[in-house]
Amino acid sequence: MLQRQLQAPVRSRKGGGDTSGAARSDRQSRLGNAAVQERSAASAPAVSEAPQAETAPQTFPDGAELQEAGAQQPLRPAKLSKGQTGALIGTGATVKLTRSADGNGRAAAEVADGSAAEIVSVTGSRIKVKVRDGEKNVEGWVDGAVFSDQPALTRDEDDAKLADDYVYSKVEGDHSPVNPKGKDTAQGAAGNCFLIASMAAVANASPGAIKDMVKYDKGKGTYTVRFYEEQGRGAAKPVYIEVDGYLPTEKANRKDPTYAGDENGVMWSAIIEKAYAKWKGGYDVIGEGGTGEQAMAEITGVRSQDKRPSSMKADEVIPFFTQAQKDGKAIYAGVRDAEKSAVQKPFRGTGDGPFTGSLTHTHRWNEIHPGSVEISDAAGKAGDLYDSGSHGDKTGKLSGTGLRSGIVNYKGDAKDQIELAFAKGKGPAAAGDLEVAFDYEGVLNADKTIIGNHAYAFEAVVGGKELQFYNPWGTYQPKPITPGEFLTYFDSLTTNTPPSAKTQS
Repeated sequence: MLQRQLQAPVRSRKGGGDTSGAARSDRQSRLGNAAVQERSAASAPAVSEAPQAETAPQTFPDGAELQEAGAQQPLRPAKLSKGQTGALIGTGATVKLTRSADGNGRAAAEVADGSAAEIVSVTGSRIKVKVRDGEKNVEGWVDGAVFSDQPALTRDEDDAKLADDYVYSKVEGDHSPVNPKGKDTAQGAAGNCFLIASMAAVANASPGAIKDMVKYDKGKGTYTVRFYEEQGRGAAKPVYIEVDGYLPTEKANRKDPTYAGDENGVMWSAIIEKAYAKWKGGYDVIGEGGTGEQAMAEITGVRSQDKRPSSMKADEVIPFFTQAQKDGKAIYAGVRDAEKSAVQKPFRGTGDGPFTGSLTHTHRWNEIHPGSVEISDAAGKAGDLYDSGSHGDKTGKLSGTGLRSGIVNYKGDAKDQIELAFAKGKGPAAAGDLEVAFDYEGVLNADKTIIGNHAYAFEAVVGGKELQFYNPWGTYQPKPITPGEFLTYFDSLTTNTPPSAKTQS
């Protein structure tokens, strides 16, 4: 399944474990444990298994040599064709689209410079593009010279026909990694915690492995990022992806990246993320999830190793992490999707209904996991009820013996989250007899700030008895957890030994 898309907090490195901050108004980092997610069949080429270290070359091709001269312009495709995605990057504040191919007709629209675009037709040097303009898509003709080769943006949460309303803006300077640390990373508006946590985990274990994968061309202002793709029999083939310094940003603040990285912060994770998005087919593709097993292998060229927390005993947890860290391994772990709620009695109503009830959550981010709602009658008069919802549904229907109608609002954005009515004479003796329980997604443990369906990078063993993980959001960091808490909440564990990792004595 694809990773869950939920609202996430303001990105800030201040006030780590505080979960009381206001949620950001736009779609920022989405909860998602990529460690257990399957890639969409429509995804770009993927590695089925991680490559072997001994077959992974560590040098760049001649084509990646530095150049000291040349204009620093956005990358332009050598050929323009229908279906290409990119951005309109010119020299002004806006780009004008015309209704006619020759450019002399009436204006179809005027969009912000840097707007994401898709080519729908090509006539000579002119291209017809589809661009988001406000809350709709518009089409018009422009000179093909303003079209830049950029990864497709994520899709609007409320309308999948629209790309998210961001613009590509140039981030000046060299942002290749110098002294990379896991804490440099900060996930943004793409649901790709699998990738950001993988970068953080590798940086924690072997900063050199991150540093060596990025090469900056000062003359062109571009970066060549090396990944690895598995070939036959486990051999690792280097893949070189060139990207420029234009990143998706907020329209209102073109210095604020909308995906990885923070304004005025260390930006190497944004460069690697952009290259990965270009390789895989777009930010929209990698925003649908992936696996830490694959992502770490694609970063290091070394096979990842999986271990199920369910196979471990509490007294094995600390020794495992201690030894893995001593061996120089990058460690990535994923939290399970949902947690069971306490039984609640929220209903009001009489007779056979309708009965309405608003469920209580332990955290404001939490939502009902579709398909998990169970309603019963403590007095035994009414039959048991269940919901039929599935992932992605906003509402679900209730069914059960004696029920006339029933609906559940999963998002919790209506006054009454559940409404139901029974057939004549089939209702409970009193509304207070109806009990409801469900699984919830979001923050599974508010005290320790453990977020469900999410990936983390391991940092350290604390005091010989607790584990400290890093949240790739760059904020809302978890408190140290006990082995028991690790086994309770985490359902995946992956290690990877980067070639340049040095075993500690």
